[in-house]
Amino acid sequence: MPDDLILREFAFQTLSGNFVRHLSFQSVAELGEFIVKEAPRNSYYSTALYSDPAAQRIEDKGLIFSELLFDIDADHLPDCSASEYPLESGITLSAISERCIEAGKQEQLKLLDVLTSFLGFSSNEITMYFTGHRGFHTVVRARDEEWLKLTSKQRRELVDFIKLKSSERILSRVRGRSLKFTALYSRIRKFMDIDPTLSLEEALASARVEIDELVTPDLTKLVRIIKTLNGKTGFVVTPVLSESSLMDFTLTPALSPFKGDVEVKYLHSSQEPVSLFGETVRPIKGRRAIIPKWIAIYLALNDVAEILC
Repeated sequence: MPDDLILREFAFQTLSGNFVRHLSFQSVAELGEFIVKEAPRNSYYSTALYSDPAAQRIEDKGLIFSELLFDIDADHLPDCSASEYPLESGITLSAISERCIEAGKQEQLKLLDVLTSFLGFSSNEITMYFTGHRGFHTVVRARDEEWLKLTSKQRRELVDFIKLKSSERILSRVRGRSLKFTALYSRIRKFMDIDPTLSLEEALASARVEIDELVTPDLTKLVRIIKTLNGKTGFVVTPVLSESSLMDFTLTPALSPFKGDVEVKYLHSSQEPVSLFGETVRPIKGRRAIIPKWIAIYLALNDVAEILC
């Protein structure tokens, strides 16, 4: 946790699905005791720092400033196709695929390049983590507080730069010789150097970073607490400490802290075998089975199975 956690708002989703927010803690130990006692499904804290984080209304919290937040959801990317398993009850079990996470990694690498090479942030100012489900979050705590005091409108302009929006206007600008050495042209040129066959339009599309444009301008956004669990998968919210560790990151059952096997009772039947990251199970309503614990947690969190132990 950051040193200034006493200035952060905390929020939690309970196992029953209720959302509790406007909480504050005075120490990491106090926060830890709360999480152990309540065992929340999801745990969050604010990117913003407040003079009174426990105030019930946002306007009464006293905003000091807010860190920069960037969100990449792999399942929103063109190269992603999540695995979906229809159940006889009419609901669908979805599982993010390794292919989606690989696509998300490529966007995250491009984002990291923009943040360091073009916006000048150091690695010490950047925190990246896998959310435990479908993508990556990046938080920038800039040493220069002017960045942290950017308004929502200014952050929207930052999103436009990262996503290279207004393509026609950008292309008309970078085609001009006098602008060849601008940061904008340099971003596009990188991809043309990698693949000389790319047209200017194709290089522009490659340089674009597909961040969620609604997240960054929101000064009051909540982010997941690193090393807690994601309530959709049971996977750990995992820090990614460097560019090399990002490149090596893979979607694997090792992201779950639950080891060994456990008995479950299936609550729904699947029309086909369910494949989750290399393991396959076949849910049939009412049947009991002994399966790996991490799959049992995943299925239980999605109301497909009940853990019997």
